[in-house]
Amino acid sequence: MESWDDCAYTALIVFGYLVRDGRVLIVRRANEPYRGQRTIPGGRKKRGETLREALAREILEETGCTVRSLEYAGMLHGIVEGDRMEYLSVYFVCRDFDGEPRGSEEGTVEWMDVEESLTAADMHPIYRRLVPHILSGDYPVEGSMRIPTGAEPEYVFLGPGVHPATAAP
Repeated sequence: MESWDDCAYTALIVFGYLVRDGRVLIVRRANEPYRGQRTIPGGRKKRGETLREALAREILEETGCTVRSLEYAGMLHGIVEGDRMEYLSVYFVCRDFDGEPRGSEEGTVEWMDVEESLTAADMHPIYRRLVPHILSGDYPVEGSMRIPTGAEPEYVFLGPGVHPATAAP
């Protein structure tokens, strides 16, 4: 029998783009990870939750909004050199929700024009890389992020129908 020693242990994280009238709901994070940065609502999936249940819970906790429907938009696999844990972030788009957004202990919320969000100085870099694909409807997108020790992160994003073996380097 093979050992599990070399197997990756992966944390599942969910994120949601709440979209209304050409704007996206942004959270300025009050806590780690991403403290002080702007990004979209999301967080860790808890044991026993489906991905959609986890995101509905996170959106409710962070924004006060209740999700009525979610569209799968893609995923990003994160590998941090030297970490035993890997990360799989799963993204959804939500255009159908109830409630008026409000901040929480997780951070403040604001509606931002998509173009404005791309130039905000404190916007999380992954948001900047994914939003052009996701909010243009060019999804599902598949991506990876590798963070080598002492170097800049390496990102690879593939749009719908692109297989890694056929993608240009």
